[in-house]
This record gives sequence, structure tokens and C-alpha cells, in this order.
Amino acid sequence: MDFDFKTVYEPRDHFLKFHNRNQRWASIVCHRRAGKTVSAIADLTLKAIRTPKKNARYAYVAPFYKQAKDVAWQYLKEMTKGLAVETRESDLRVILPNGAWITLYGADNPDALRGIYLDGVVLDEFGDCRPALWAEVILPTLADRRGWALFIGTPKGKNHFYHVHERAKKDPNWFTITLKASESKVLSDEDLNEMRKQMDEAQYQQEFECDFTAAVKGTFYADIIQRMESQGLIKAQPLYDPDQPVQIAADLGYSDSTAFWFWQERPDGIAIIDYYSNQGQPLAHYVQILNDRGYDIEKLWLPHDARAKTLQTGRSTIEQLVDAGFPCAITPNIKVQQGIDAARLILPDCRFDLSRTSDGVEALRAYKREFNELTKTFRDTPLHDWASDGSDAFRYFALVCKRARNRPRPVESKPLDLHPQYSLDKLYEDKEKSPILRIARNRI
Repeated sequence: MDFDFKTVYEPRDHFLKFHNRNQRWASIVCHRRAGKTVSAIADLTLKAIRTPKKNARYAYVAPFYKQAKDVAWQYLKEMTKGLAVETRESDLRVILPNGAWITLYGADNPDALRGIYLDGVVLDEFGDCRPALWAEVILPTLADRRGWALFIGTPKGKNHFYHVHERAKKDPNWFTITLKASESKVLSDEDLNEMRKQMDEAQYQQEFECDFTAAVKGTFYADIIQRMESQGLIKAQPLYDPDQPVQIAADLGYSDSTAFWFWQERPDGIAIIDYYSNQGQPLAHYVQILNDRGYDIEKLWLPHDARAKTLQTGRSTIEQLVDAGFPCAITPNIKVQQGIDAARLILPDCRFDLSRTSDGVEALRAYKREFNELTKTFRDTPLHDWASDGSDAFRYFALVCKRARNRPRPVESKPLDLHPQYSLDKLYEDKEKSPILRIARNRI
């Protein structure tokens, strides 16, 4: 079936090579307003209408379903106007004359992508998606039909999108573009100068010059993580000692993710030996995961709401885990900001086995404050996204690890903007006096 591409889309010069690529995989890093989403939707349309495959399926995935609808749905409808035989608003799907589908999805509902097959997929702003989305959910959908994938986005620190793009630049089986505003000439010098006046230099370098090393605004731990990486404290290194017990801090959820951090305390610091997270799984799944790890568990620390009884079983989570043989305890119910401060204090004492904790490290790196679009400022409250569950579990770890109780605050610890710092000694002195904490201990 012939399709005149220029009737619906005139590609900018810097995207011509992209549309003519023959590699199966592609990664595109572009400055804001470069037109990467429009070009990605056009590429989906072009490949869908020209495919010789029967019942071909293509997808565009944004970090959130609402984002896919707001950002890409109008582009897709305009691109396929007069071409699509059916446009389904409720499914964000268009069906083309050759039977091919193009559907929009959100990474916040990965279950919608499980069990399907895809012949091609666009992952937009992959750095804002859960890192495991690619390997655990998307990649299997492409396997049997030799589907292709395109990663697009703007830098937000050295996250998992950064690692994908760095790999792509070194692999001839990948197509790559890095498009800076100073080189593309999409935006006028006048517009760029105005942007530069209204943004700090780090923001400008990140958003318009595609700088992955620029500081990401609003993050809680990214500066510490970057410093620890430079010091060799976060790397693929075996840290597990089978002769020492393991402690675990968990953040439990069903509709949200459940996350576990595993650690061992040593004379020279804290060895973060493992991390696991999943979403939408029953408690029995996590019991099996913990058992399969084979660790000698000294203590499994649970959030304070683990004492609440569930409607399904009439029993609390902690009761069920104790019955499963785990030595459980309840984490102190302390304000989120105090926990974040505790985490910032304890992080420099930690070493991470990156081969087993990479997803957790990326969650800590991405954990950030909510942004108020009206005032253009960051709120005090953390943003609830894919990174928050692993970061919540790390907060609990920071409050309960033995080393934290006796550790003096490091001089180099950088205080958060707009937030007071808390001494861990003072924090625990206050909480030891809490009758709620004493009651919780007596119940375990």
C-alpha cells in the first residue's frame, strides 16, 4: 500500500536520517521543542501503513497514560486523518486500512502491555518511566515478531535513559541522534537567549543542550548518588557475606509497588547487597521472593501501616509475615521529611552492589519534589511516581539501621533547600519517648 508521507508530515532535516534508518533499535536525545514526539508518531504511522506483516501492532508509551493522551493523541489523529478506517477515542487507538493498529499507552499501567505482541514501539521520556519497564514488559512483546523500538527524551541526569543512549552510541546495531538547540537552529537565537535569562545554567544545559551531567532540579539524593559513584561506592561489586545476617526494609503496596532493600552492616560501613520491587502482586509472591533469596534474615522492617488488617484476609500484613516465619518489626512513624534527611545522612556510609540494586539506585536518583506548575516552584512534598516506592523503603532503612543511631552527622552533608536538618540522635531521642512506638514494639 502506497502512502505519501509529505501529505501529513514534512520532516525537519535533522530527522531525515532517522526516518531512513535500517537499525532495529534507536535512541534520540533532543532539546525541548525539537519536534521529537511529532517525528516519532510520524515514524509509527509510516511503518504501520507500509508493513507487510498481518495484524501488525504498534505502540507509543509515555510515562503516564494522561500524558500520552495530552501529548501524542492529537498528533496521531492528525497524522492518520483520512487514512484510518477507525479511530477509537476510548482506547487511544487508530486502525489503518491494512489492519495495523497504533495504540497509545501509559507506563503507569504496565499490565496493559503484558500479554500482547508489538511490531514497533516508541518509549517517550524513558527516563521518567520505571527502569524495569523495558526488560520485563516491553522487550518480550517484540521478541517473536522481531519488533523494533525507539527511545526518545530529554536528559534528566545520568539515569537509565542515559545508560541506554550511551550504549546506543557504541553499538552499530543502534541508530542515535543527539540534537542540541545550539546546533539544530529550530529555535531562534532570540528565543534561546530569552530562555537562558529565565532559567539557571544547569536547567538550560539540561533542557536545551542535552547535558546529562547537569544537576536535576528538585531531586533529594541525586547529588549524593553522583558523588558516591565518583568515589566508587556504587558499582557492580559482590558485597554479600553469607556468614553475616541480612536486614530488610520494605515499603508494601498492591496498587502501588512493593519494594525491598537488603543490607548488611559492617565495621567499615553498610553493604547494600540487594533490591527488589514489583507491582500488583499478592503478599504470597513476596514471601516466595524472600524465601528464594536464601538470606539469613535478622529483621524484616515494615511500615507502620503493616499493622492494619486487610479486608481480604481480616489479618494484618505483619501477622501474615510473622506466620510465614519472618522476624518482623515496625519502622518508626516519622514525618517524610525527617526520613529524607535521615537518608541523606546515611547514604555516604553505604556501598551498593550495582549488579543487584541498579533499579533501586535509579529510584533514589530520580526521587524528587512535586513541581507546582502555577508558581513554577517545587513543593515540599515528594512526587508520587515510580521512584517513590523504592525511595520510601530506603527512608525506612535509614531510620532503623544500627549504624544510623550512633552516627554523627557528616560535615559534608549538604542541607536541602528550604528544609531544616535533623540530627539522627535527636530524632531517635524524640521517638524513644513515643508511647506509640513502645506499644508497637511490645506487640512484636
